[in-house]
Amino acid sequence: MRSLSCLLLCWLTALAAAETAPSAAETAYAKGDFATAVEKWSDEARAEGVSAGLLSALGNAEWRLGRKGRAMVCWERALLLDPRDPVALAGIRHALNAGGAERPAMTWSEDYASFLTADAWLIVATVAFWVALLCAVVPRLRGRSASEWNHRTRLIALTLLALCVPGLWGSRSLSARAVIRKPDVSLRLTPTQFGEPLNGVAEGDVVRTGRPFNGHVRVTTADGKTGWVRAGEIESVRGAGLPADLDQKAAP
Repeated sequence: MRSLSCLLLCWLTALAAAETAPSAAETAYAKGDFATAVEKWSDEARAEGVSAGLLSALGNAEWRLGRKGRAMVCWERALLLDPRDPVALAGIRHALNAGGAERPAMTWSEDYASFLTADAWLIVATVAFWVALLCAVVPRLRGRSASEWNHRTRLIALTLLALCVPGLWGSRSLSARAVIRKPDVSLRLTPTQFGEPLNGVAEGDVVRTGRPFNGHVRVTTADGKTGWVRAGEIESVRGAGLPADLDQKAAP
């Protein structure tokens, strides 16, 4: 019995040590080898799938390498998976305050939507809709009047459904944004190659996207200016994968 207890204790100790041991990517990041950290975390994401924590850490490493666009994409996508991820929030705050990046101010519906993920809002809304529908249909099919419990359940379901509407709208608005991925990008007055250039936007800036046309996308910047940029100059925030490999010059 004592031997069994010792073996169990050794197994638990080894398991705890394995869980707390830093990964190869974390070790490389701590040593300042950010390129290796990006490579290791990217391999981990391709093998096991992305998570908010992995994207946040990857964004930090990308930022240290001067890749502002890739870093902002990682942080923004991390917030879509976990709206309260502290690392992603801190990274974006640093980019806005010290890194020169710009990001549109959150609307009230986007702030509201940040309490849950887009998938969670959709699940709650779907369940509430079907519960309310069943509460209304089942008594009629059975030829009976609805009970007090049925009325209360229907009221709760309809209330939840109403509360989900701004959350769904805000989630849609949050995902309909993009990050400027290339340096020296200028807004254009028209969606053509020779369109009149307007004020430029910088790599790492977050913009709201509109309709695409002629290989361009209509965008609105953080200060409210509207124009067109080439589709290959931006990357959508929507999606849970790694940033695309776009040719770009490293930011200073």
